[in-house]
Amino acid sequence: MKKILVPTDFSAPSQNAGQFAMYLATTLKADITLCHAIKPFAASTIPVLPDQYVNQRASAIEQLKFQAAELITEEDELCIRKPLVDYQTSIGSVTEMVNDLAKDKDIELVVVGMFGAGILNRMILGSNSQDLINGATCPILLIPFKNFPEMIHKIAFASDLGDADIEIIQLLVSFARPFNAEILVTHISNKQADHHQVEDFLNQVTNKVNYSKIYYRHVENKNITRGLSWITKNGLIDVFAMVHNKKTFPGNLFTGSYTQKLSRNIEIPLLVFQENNCHVF
Repeated sequence: MKKILVPTDFSAPSQNAGQFAMYLATTLKADITLCHAIKPFAASTIPVLPDQYVNQRASAIEQLKFQAAELITEEDELCIRKPLVDYQTSIGSVTEMVNDLAKDKDIELVVVGMFGAGILNRMILGSNSQDLINGATCPILLIPFKNFPEMIHKIAFASDLGDADIEIIQLLVSFARPFNAEILVTHISNKQADHHQVEDFLNQVTNKVNYSKIYYRHVENKNITRGLSWITKNGLIDVFAMVHNKKTFPGNLFTGSYTQKLSRNIEIPLLVFQENNCHVF
C-alpha cells in the first residue's frame, strides 16, 4: 500500500501539511503516517531520567492521536475510500526519524509544513525543512503555511535537459496522472535555448514517457535563482518540482543551493527529489 509520511510538531503549518497530505492520499489511494521526533536532551552533568522521555512520548502520542482524529473527521464522508492514518514517535532528529520510517514502512513521499506564524516557528521549521532537503532519502513535498493549492492542476519541473531527468518525468507522471494534472518541463538558463538539445530531449520524453499532458517552456534569466522564483510566481502552477544535488558539478544549474534558496521563499508546494534516490508512487 502506498504510504505518505507527515512529520509534525503540532503547529499550524504541520496541521496544514497534514490536511494537504490527506487530499493527496485520497486521490492517490494512499495511507498516512503522522510522526513526531522527540529531541534528545542535551548532554549535561545531571543524569537524564528515563521518565522524562516516557512523559514526553506519552504527551506526543496524545497529540498525534488528536491530530489523526481531526484528519479523519475532516475527510469527506462521501469519499469511497478514506485513507488510514496511524502515527509514530522516535527520539532523534526529524531527518533521522524520516529516514528510519521511510526504510521500515516503504514510504514513497514525505509531506512537511513550512513557515510558522512567528519568528521562532519559522526558524525551527525552516531548519528542519533544510535538513530534510539535504538529508532525506525519499522525495520531500514542502508545503507553505499559506497559499497552498486546493487542487493540483499543473506541476512544473525544473530540468537541465539531461538524460537523468527522463526518469524524474516518468515519476512525476505517476504522481500527476491521478490528478489529471499537466506537467510543464521548464529549462532555465542564462542564454537562449539550444534548439537541437531541446528537440533531442523532448523526442526522448515522447518516446519513453506515456503521458499526453507534458509541455515545455524555456526561461532565459541571467540569475538562475531569480528565474526559478519567477516561474513559481508567474507560471500558473500548483506544485514546483526539482532535483536536489548534494554535490556541485560543473555546468549543473540545479545544485543544492538553488533548491534550498528557493525553499525559503517559495509560495507554492515544492517537491524535492533526491539525486540518484528518486521513487514516488
